[in-house]
Amino acid sequence: MNWSVLRLLYIHEIKMLVRARRTVVMALVIPAVIMPVMIYAQKFANDRRERTLTATTYLYAVTGPLADRVRSLIENTRQAVAENKDEEFDNLRQFKFDEIRLANPRESLDNNTIQFYVQAISGEEADKLPSTNDGSGSRPSSAPPPSKRLTGVPRVTVIYRADRDGSDNAHNRIMELLRLAREKDSQLLLVDRGFPGSPKGLFAAQDSNIATNGQVTGSLVGRFITLFLVMMMFTGGAVASMDIIAGEKERGTLETLLTTAVRRTEIVTAKLMAITCVALVITLIQGVNFFLYIRLKVIALPKDFDLQLPTGMALTLLALFIPLAATIAAVLLMLSAYAKSYKEAQMYFFPVYMVSMIPALASVMPGLSLRSAIALVPLANVSVASREILMGRPDPLMIMVTFLVMALTAVFLIRMSARMLAREDLVIPSHSEPAEFLGGPALFQKRVLRWFALMWAVTFAVAANVPQLATFQRQLVFNEVVIMIGATLLMLKFYNLDVTDALSLRRVKPAVWLAILFAIPSGYLTALAIFRIVNKVIPAPQQLLERFAEDFIPAGMPMWQLYLYVAVLPAICEEIAFRGMLLNGLRRRLRPAALMVSVGIIFGLFHMTLFRIAPTALLGMILTGIALMTGSIFPGMLMHAGNNAFGLWAGGGGLGLETLDWQYYAAAGSIFALALWIIYRNRTPLPTRSVYRGA
Repeated sequence: MNWSVLRLLYIHEIKMLVRARRTVVMALVIPAVIMPVMIYAQKFANDRRERTLTATTYLYAVTGPLADRVRSLIENTRQAVAENKDEEFDNLRQFKFDEIRLANPRESLDNNTIQFYVQAISGEEADKLPSTNDGSGSRPSSAPPPSKRLTGVPRVTVIYRADRDGSDNAHNRIMELLRLAREKDSQLLLVDRGFPGSPKGLFAAQDSNIATNGQVTGSLVGRFITLFLVMMMFTGGAVASMDIIAGEKERGTLETLLTTAVRRTEIVTAKLMAITCVALVITLIQGVNFFLYIRLKVIALPKDFDLQLPTGMALTLLALFIPLAATIAAVLLMLSAYAKSYKEAQMYFFPVYMVSMIPALASVMPGLSLRSAIALVPLANVSVASREILMGRPDPLMIMVTFLVMALTAVFLIRMSARMLAREDLVIPSHSEPAEFLGGPALFQKRVLRWFALMWAVTFAVAANVPQLATFQRQLVFNEVVIMIGATLLMLKFYNLDVTDALSLRRVKPAVWLAILFAIPSGYLTALAIFRIVNKVIPAPQQLLERFAEDFIPAGMPMWQLYLYVAVLPAICEEIAFRGMLLNGLRRRLRPAALMVSVGIIFGLFHMTLFRIAPTALLGMILTGIALMTGSIFPGMLMHAGNNAFGLWAGGGGLGLETLDWQYYAAAGSIFALALWIIYRNRTPLPTRSVYRGA
């Protein structure tokens, strides 16, 4: 690489970005102005809300046969709270409310005449009523279930409207007051029955926190610092990246640059350095802004906040965030190179930005340590490493692994960016127009990744927001049949694809089937051996594995249903989608090795749990390799179903395969390698990029 040329290009890119008034305003001026305005507005709104809620005198009513008893309890408790000067009762002392007598409190609550009413009924009457949150026989589905009430015990119910801020706040305060009243009333009852005194006199309950304030603060900040930096780097670098290639496409200046003697790698590196610098500068500016907001007490800090950041810790974090910034810059550069215009680049930015937030939240997950498989997941590893560094318990070996993973990810994405700029159909928009007009397979190859991105987004959104699909069977059927098969049918029809060619429905040689049968158990044992080796260095989080096993395999489910849902259904649907449609859409655009890696990673990303991505991606790469060698999805279906079924059988039978002696794993690895060699010797290859180019 010519460093003098690279320096010249870098200076040129920075000058072009600075001269572009739109870039400067969008990247620097607007964030610097909007952020304090947003913070001040939020602080003003919160303060105004608190003052309003505190100054309001809430009206309520008491109904039911035990109304007088409840009125007496409330009044006595209010007097006790007013006399007690402890800080824990500050909210109740500021709570102002007056009772009014009403004939129809429910109607008055709906008309906002009162903010809540208390219904007090005897134990006999309560025993006759269903367990609901009010006397009307209905309870919102989102409300927590009521506490267990013993037979014959009176019931006091606070009825309010959670959709009104005042009513909801008054409900919270009156519930605190009633709980305190119940506690005091029970103490008096014990004393009357001969109990020697208050239960508080039996023993004193105290707590002792052995973590320092710096460690607690580091844990709090460490959970979200990576998320904050990723947000700032994406939003800051996006403006520069969109203008640096997509904007140049619109202005027609990119073609001039590409006709010079400068190599594409130098062009990409210079643009990447410019985007990274802009992202880091904007992130630094926002960090300084937040520091000023804290110093000016615009942002209130938690009690005992003590962020300790010595030089060594700061340099370690910086060493992790630099490759993170380079990775984000490479992603933004690829988006800008792929887009035909500035507007199209903006459209691609948002889904990528949202997806990046998911691994950035890895540090929030409980029980997730850096010394686990998460160290191999880009961005998620930085999130967990930052938390452990700020907590004062860094793991030097795993921090080095994290740095290497992020550096390799950045280098890989930079190389991909350079290759994208070498494709004239991406650089010059007019070159991609024939596929847009012709449609069919040519357009499908350009759009297949968009389809799978949409499928992933729908799968994630539905799993998180549709409680009706929360059960194991329903969610699996929806993901496999509705998403995988449904999207496949839509793509086949929309692009008028040949079913046999698109899904690779081809016959294979008989020896391949025999090799697959041997590959199923030997491949499973080989994967267990790899897991045991890796687990010695980076152990998997045991709590997450146990929780996943409990959630993934419902208790009491018949074995035939488990085999159907876990082995047969995913093997058919996922192979049709990934080794059928996705592989067919990408096979003429990527080389075989890149094809295996790409399809495998996408396959892994569809399995949402972070620690499952790497092993599932490895399985996807093996299945993709088998599909490339055989030219068919049928061997992969058998391998996929057999692998899942063998795991169920071994786990259900308690065979203890994960504790075998190493000679058994070595034998299994040899058999698995032999099976793959047999498949290779009897291959009927799927046409890929090299075949297509030679045609």
